[in-house]
Amino acid sequence: MPGKTLPPYPYASILNLEIEEIDWHRWQRLVNTVADMFNAPATFINQANLKGIEVIIASQKPETHYQPGSSSLDTNIYCHHVVKNSSELYVRNAGQDQKWNDNPEYTEDNYVSYLGLPISWPDGSVFGTLCVLDTKVTNYPQTYINALAVIKEVIDSDLRHLYKENQLLTLSYTDPLTQIFNRRGFTDLLRSTQELAQRLNRKLILLYFDLDEFKHANDTFGHDAGDIMLKTFAKTLKKNSRSCDLVARWGGDEFIVLIHAESESCVNLFTERLNTLLARQQLEHDIKYSFGYAVIKPGDKAELDELLKHADDYMYQNKLSKK
Repeated sequence: MPGKTLPPYPYASILNLEIEEIDWHRWQRLVNTVADMFNAPATFINQANLKGIEVIIASQKPETHYQPGSSSLDTNIYCHHVVKNSSELYVRNAGQDQKWNDNPEYTEDNYVSYLGLPISWPDGSVFGTLCVLDTKVTNYPQTYINALAVIKEVIDSDLRHLYKENQLLTLSYTDPLTQIFNRRGFTDLLRSTQELAQRLNRKLILLYFDLDEFKHANDTFGHDAGDIMLKTFAKTLKKNSRSCDLVARWGGDEFIVLIHAESESCVNLFTERLNTLLARQQLEHDIKYSFGYAVIKPGDKAELDELLKHADDYMYQNKLSKK
């Protein structure tokens, strides 16, 4: 795929990584099956990464022009539009839309038809595309498009499994009251999560929560009410998080969440959703909290103690702002 020089996506290529948690042979069979089902010359699983749109799996047909490792940066190819809009794109006939006049897939390779669906990381951001290209005008029935969506969901599930393999939940890792990770579980899983994020060139944010006036509520309403507050907050944190995030009770009324994030703006989005969910709870005492956070960029060598100190300093300022 011809291209320019500006990488539009921040993720590392999974082709350059030794990822045993993904069944690559199954992905190949899925792609070949799609090509046969659509009677199409080319089907791909692509990743949006530092190389642009990179072919990860290609159908094994003579008419398939691109092979794994082929990539396009900021040329006007179909898949860029799927990733940018995080939505399905079906181009039945590129010749009827001037938008594609500078698309080399159309002008050079004669792929006049394109059907693509976004593949998602567990955090909801776009991993890449599952797409079908053809050299003839097409009009696929909706049943075919639905079948492609089911196959896409299988690939989504494999990416979730990639994260779950790094989050095996055992009794020794679980807080018995709240049923989320305990300090040991979080500490042990933090390293593997950081390593995975480093391999994928992904940013992490460590969120640190402390319940306000918990001791007062515990003393006033009793320990049972205090336990209900802790369990409710933990359950709400978990509900507000994604399958790839780590949620833990750090101790007492302190909680930690490790999220995969595109930017620090995710912190505000997270706390806004959390506040909305907490407002729906029917408790004797409203749950209020202070929080802090620390950003972990790919390649950061900071230890957990240093990250917690940074988050705690932020949380202290958050507490002061309420007085």
